[in-house]
Amino acid sequence: MLGTIYGAPARPVGLRTGPVVVYGNRWCGITMMVRRYLDRAGVPYQFVDLETHPEVRQQLEWVTGGYVASPTVYVGGEVLVQPSISELEWALSRSGVR
Repeated sequence: MLGTIYGAPARPVGLRTGPVVVYGNRWCGITMMVRRYLDRAGVPYQFVDLETHPEVRQQLEWVTGGYVASPTVYVGGEVLVQPSISELEWALSRSGVR
């Protein structure tokens, strides 16, 4: 799998730690769909589990104006909340990641 899953980092996990970051829950179907798409497309990304890192939720609330849903995807400066695959593809294309 290309994604990196943060377990117990030595330093706090913050926002925007790479060109593509997926913030979500392991059990969430939409999160799994987004991660599977990125894996199959060969797009490297980092995965931050919101259950393992609840401190990130406050940062996401600030960035999204208080609305946090699984997944929230950071792509090259843009934050997408529960994106469809076509929205994700468009963001990846605009950012030059894919």
